[in-house]
Amino acid sequence: MAEDVEKQLIAHLQVKHFAFQLDESTLRDNEAILLAYVRFNSDEGPKEEMIFARSLVTDTKGETIFAEVVNYFPENNISLLSIIACATDRAHSMTGRHKSFIAHKKKYFGFTA
Repeated sequence: MAEDVEKQLIAHLQVKHFAFQLDESTLRDNEAILLAYVRFNSDEGPKEEMIFARSLVTDTKGETIFAEVVNYFPENNISLLSIIACATDRAHSMTGRHKSFIAHKKKYFGFTA
């Protein structure tokens, strides 16, 4: 059943624009996890759903976080251009000027940091 729910969410995101929210957290024993949420309009009105939770094997640097996102979207045929807004927790790995997730996202789309 959970797999069907994920497939339905992915089908929505393949054809809609959405806002994207990321949060990375460190758990016990220095285990890091990346949580990603999306917000979009559906026929029933605005929705917010968790799109994925991934363990970060190496570190919580912006480059690592960006790589996880860039890998997830093509695997599920979702265009990165469908992201119309991106929210983070303002941690340095997310919002720093040169090596953060946002900086990598800007470079990916051809904007200067």
